[in-house]
Amino acid sequence: GVTQAFRADEDDRKLNLGVGAYRNDDLQPVVLDVVRKAELRVVEQKNNKEYLPIDGFAPFNKVSAELMFGADSELLASGKIVTLQSLSGTGSLRVGAAFVNRFFPGAKVYIPNPSWGNHKNIFADAGVEVAQYKYFDPETIGLDFSGMVADLESAPEGSVVILHAC
Repeated sequence: GVTQAFRADEDDRKLNLGVGAYRNDDLQPVVLDVVRKAELRVVEQKNNKEYLPIDGFAPFNKVSAELMFGADSELLASGKIVTLQSLSGTGSLRVGAAFVNRFFPGAKVYIPNPSWGNHKNIFADAGVEVAQYKYFDPETIGLDFSGMVADLESAPEGSVVILHAC
């Protein structure tokens, strides 16, 4: 997966983004200055510590969906897209896997190739079958859009597709 590709890459300019954190040459986490500034802004607001609604922070969900599908998306306008906020990538996938198993039994989940090594196991542990779709094109070092579209068009109706926004 992503981590193996990072380890195999001999370019000394590489950054390991596979774990969702920046690390220095000593493999210690690096917190970007912009993150520290944002953290201070949040603290200065003196918000209460009340829990968010079960589906998360509505304004965040709205702009996230608009970013993914386009602000003028017919799917968004029709209500066919549901967005919610959950704890971490792994935690979100586990919640999603349980949801798929409970409400869409027998549905196959498609994850990108490559993906993180634990993603297949998260769905398998929830009793959900996993397949992969083309995502990364090593020739362009970008999205294999035609391969992705071809794989997803051949997926059975009722399949669930995991899209990574990175």
